[in-house]
Amino acid sequence: MRLERRAAVLLAYLGLEGPSPKFALASLLWPDSAPQTVRANMRQLLRRLRLAGPGEAWVDADSERLELGPSLAVDAARLKVAARNQEHARVLEALPAEGPGLLLAGFDFDDCPELARWVEGVRAAIDGWVRKAREAEIERYTSLGDWSAALALAQSWVQQEPESEQAGVHLIRLHYLRGDRGAALAAFERLRSMLSRELGVDPMPETLALVRQIEKGTDLPRPPVTARRPLPLSVLRPPLLAGREAAWRQLEEGWNAGLILFITGEPGAGKSRLAEEFASTRGPWGRIEARIGDRDVPFASAARAFRTQMARWPDAKLPDWVRTELSRILPELGDPRSLPPLRSEADTLRFYDAQAEAIRLLHQEECVSIADDVQYWDKASSKAFTYALTRMAEAGGAQSRTLRFIDCYRKGELPAYSQTYVHQLVDQGVARLIELGPLSAQEVHQMLAGLELPGAERHAEALSRYTGGNPLYVVETIKHFIETDSLHKPWPDRLPPPGRVGPLIRRRLEQLSPLALQSAQLAALAGSHFRASLVSEALQVSVSVAHSALAELEAAQVLMDERFIHDLVREAVQDSLQPASKRTLHGRLATVFENEGAPPLLLAHHWLEAGSMERALPYLLAAAQSQEQVLPLEQAADHYARAAVLLAEAGRTEEAAQARVAETRCRIRPARN
Repeated sequence: MRLERRAAVLLAYLGLEGPSPKFALASLLWPDSAPQTVRANMRQLLRRLRLAGPGEAWVDADSERLELGPSLAVDAARLKVAARNQEHARVLEALPAEGPGLLLAGFDFDDCPELARWVEGVRAAIDGWVRKAREAEIERYTSLGDWSAALALAQSWVQQEPESEQAGVHLIRLHYLRGDRGAALAAFERLRSMLSRELGVDPMPETLALVRQIEKGTDLPRPPVTARRPLPLSVLRPPLLAGREAAWRQLEEGWNAGLILFITGEPGAGKSRLAEEFASTRGPWGRIEARIGDRDVPFASAARAFRTQMARWPDAKLPDWVRTELSRILPELGDPRSLPPLRSEADTLRFYDAQAEAIRLLHQEECVSIADDVQYWDKASSKAFTYALTRMAEAGGAQSRTLRFIDCYRKGELPAYSQTYVHQLVDQGVARLIELGPLSAQEVHQMLAGLELPGAERHAEALSRYTGGNPLYVVETIKHFIETDSLHKPWPDRLPPPGRVGPLIRRRLEQLSPLALQSAQLAALAGSHFRASLVSEALQVSVSVAHSALAELEAAQVLMDERFIHDLVREAVQDSLQPASKRTLHGRLATVFENEGAPPLLLAHHWLEAGSMERALPYLLAAAQSQEQVLPLEQAADHYARAAVLLAEAGRTEEAAQARVAETRCRIRPARN
């Protein structure tokens, strides 16, 4: 018997999530209906399920909650329990012969956006559980020498997911280990053809390297674990903040005067460290940050800042009207598609007022808010933040007197729209600018003494000359000496040119395993959207292997908590990418994000970087259309303009003309209002 869609999803939800509040679940099923209608619809649905049941009720219901009846079992729920208990064989046993299939296949929930997101999330989770179980069982059989069982699993996996490079690599390797070189090469050709036809990407460099070994007939030993001299934590964050006494006094003076504080300096000068050390002496403080790539995405920096603060202060209550307006940039707070466009100045002011109120409420428990890497803030976020600060200052009150903002940015890299804002505030006497210079030779000596590394202080004078007194350059050079066992030796004859840290970081990167380096490169390209799970998803490796690679990156002080320890490290990682590998990784990211239903602008960016203009253009146009609906029109106009240029380059002149018309419409509408 085939159930209608709401009945099917109700049973699936209760099976996977357990007992649930009745009205909340009903509201997911009928999101646009009045409460009385929602309750009536749920009563009718439960009645139909009672009539459909063969005897015992499929759903136990009372006035407050719903629960799956004891006579009913959901396959996906059994699979979930087995996956949670790490019972990989049971996960695979729970699968039908044709594979996991698609949860609630054939049903569409576009009219129930929250429910649709839940369905997509569970589908992705099931795929992950099955993939992890297959990986673990293949590894188990391989370790036991049971090539036949391992090969059978790999063949089944490839049959059900022919586009999975992870499955294809297992099949190639196992064919070769069983002595069938021809079958291994044939499996590779099928994989390469599938990836090109279905995903428009090439096999990963590691896959190509494996095939080259097979073509040569070489053995496939396990890669040796490279011994790495551990780096002490003191070089990650030197205990002594040397040479910043004058800057500290300026911060104190600005604090006492109630000013906004700006800290600037060269990359590696220690801006973030100084801000954090100072903030910790003033009371509760928080940190928000911008990341490279934000400038191309309107409100990217603001959205990350709000998410950071909401995670830090989950009990902070935002009024409904604020949550509604914020959903324009934070879809998890509501459905922005249901909001009216920002057609008038009053509409736009309400949107900015909501952000100002959210900033006020989300910082109520803090004395200091540090904004790091302000040079990357997008223009829309900067405009909204400026507006919020002005409103808070005008409103006065206790918080405006106690909350202080410290912004850090690279010297000479602030965009014009932010530079103008900083100069205005300083000229008006409401902000102070503190510029960090290099450390003197004596201050470098103090810094090295604080590291408590035997042999480090002997290099103080040479380090001061070599690094120009840049604190990060000093630390990176010390790391190089530790890894090359040179702290107790004379100053080396050969080092990169003085004042450059990139080559030293690149030398450290060269010591990483291939997968760890590739994981770092993936993180550099993913930018603010990087998360640990992307390594296994995009590089098609098991979760355990991905975790090992990330642990290696943390031990090498490349990544920390899913972010680079410094922008200069990220830049060195990006410099290590060859153009072909860069395009491949962008294509992998685009594919993963596309499957997740990521925002159109993100997908457009990665498909463009992957060299696939045809796949990027629909997303670029969709981004402009969605922004025209929910954001100030200037952002939509910019994206229509970009799409028009790309369409013209692709020879699609009629579509390019339509994009220009849309751009003009967005630019003139604010003027008319």
